[in-house]
Amino acid sequence: MDGEPAAAVARELNIGPELLSRWKKRVAEKGEEYLYDIGQRDPEKEVTREASHQRRIAELERLVGRQQLEIRFLDKALRQVEERRRQKNDDGAAASSKQ
Repeated sequence: MDGEPAAAVARELNIGPELLSRWKKRVAEKGEEYLYDIGQRDPEKEVTREASHQRRIAELERLVGRQQLEIRFLDKALRQVEERRRQKNDDGAAASSKQ
């Protein structure tokens, strides 16, 4: 890398020249070992991300539960209305022609 222009190296690595420059500066400051951790996931961020996902899952599960209750309620109400209409029609009463 000594003799090649930084822009050419960045193109070859398919990264921006600014990123290459930052890596070069950090290697000069912290040593080559610094590069081995680049691209690794931060365990602390993973825990936070996992907790966030768990909260979202719990929120969605509560929403699904509420929707299931509403569906059951509406289904029961519909069956009661249909049963009353059937009973009304069976008693000889005039059925409504409007639907």
